[in-house]
Amino acid sequence: MAAGSGRAYFGNDQFARFAPGMKSIVDALELRGRIFGAFELAELADNTDDVDRLLTFVVVGAGPTGVEMAGEIAELARRTLHQDFRRINTRQARVILLDAAPQVLPPFGQKLGAKAQEALEDLGVEVQLGALVVDVDDRGLVVQDKDGSRRRINAVTKVWAAGVQASPLGRILAEQTGAGIDRAGRVEVNSDLTLPGHPDVFVVGDMIKLNNLPGLAQVAIQSARYAVRQIEHRTKDEAPEGPFQYYDKGSMATISRFRAVALIGKLHITGFLAWLTWLVVHLVYITGFKSRVTALLHWAVTFIGSGRSERSRRI
Repeated sequence: MAAGSGRAYFGNDQFARFAPGMKSIVDALELRGRIFGAFELAELADNTDDVDRLLTFVVVGAGPTGVEMAGEIAELARRTLHQDFRRINTRQARVILLDAAPQVLPPFGQKLGAKAQEALEDLGVEVQLGALVVDVDDRGLVVQDKDGSRRRINAVTKVWAAGVQASPLGRILAEQTGAGIDRAGRVEVNSDLTLPGHPDVFVVGDMIKLNNLPGLAQVAIQSARYAVRQIEHRTKDEAPEGPFQYYDKGSMATISRFRAVALIGKLHITGFLAWLTWLVVHLVYITGFKSRVTALLHWAVTFIGSGRSERSRRI
């Protein structure tokens, strides 16, 4: 069972209509359309308030996904699109990163979080911490600050990156088997990743609750490979391996071109070196030599120039 996870709206599922997440290709295409569409509509708008609302982009959640998204939107507005429009100045777009937490990238520690916030602010991103989103509609959102006061931010484009929830399949498994389940919908499993009382059912990836494992790609990859080996041992009547052991290879988050942060064991890396490390790691994990070369060429064109191959420029 490897059904993954989706965005968590913490009991406010109605927010999804106005602030989609980014957990699938469909989600990514939807956000792409909303972001580019906001710039196009701002170009046609006559009212200053409408232009301001269209050129305000809010990202909710200051984890790795939110940080990367805020940085990408800021770079898109300030570097990629600034020559594509006649009436609006895309560099005046307002990009806001919200989070109820007291720092950016909490799992990375205070030092790297501060570095990431500094890099975002250098890009022009407004980082607002201790800010809890309490309402979202088509024209903006309402934020509650630490002192309990509420304020409204008018913005057409909102991106939700504030949390994840395991697939609903996890709750179905729990109901059918009596297995435990946590608030995020993850299923409690045995040390060999099988369901309690059901040794023929393996659960892997974002659906497992075991030893406080994080919801990272490496957990999914390593748990899947472990489960495959266990199944192979059974088919060959071999002794099973010991308990699943997760090897933490570190965490990385890109902020923009040439800027990233990385936490590898006790090693803290920032700036260009962290960004280069991120590129190398992702290149290694791309399947197939041809795909690696293609990705490398696309990256080179993107980093050297100011355009994006995915978007046709104006004539």
